[in-house]
Amino acid sequence: MSYQVRVLARARQDVDDIVSWIATRSSTGAERWVSQFEKALVGLERNPWVASLAPESEAIGEEIRQILFRTRAGRTYRALFLVFENEVRILRVRGSGQAPVTRDDLGRSDIG
Repeated sequence: MSYQVRVLARARQDVDDIVSWIATRSSTGAERWVSQFEKALVGLERNPWVASLAPESEAIGEEIRQILFRTRAGRTYRALFLVFENEVRILRVRGSGQAPVTRDDLGRSDIG
């Protein structure tokens, strides 16, 4: 089974913010970050169930999962998502130094 991956508005803003921040330091680094993010999404198209539950899952009360991806410099990022039938909804994208996501960080329509 193939899954459709949708990057929701808040996650798209996270991606834009991260890429902009990296691009001020290295345009090549920003391009590589986007490449790693896209590779992570391709993996979710194949099988999102291999991803672990996010630490925030219990506190939010939803089965929020996370896929981890690394930059060439070794920094780890995570894409937080929910699976609805054959659709993967990317909710947020976080860097290692960012605070955990709360229910307020998510759109109501994003989590049902």
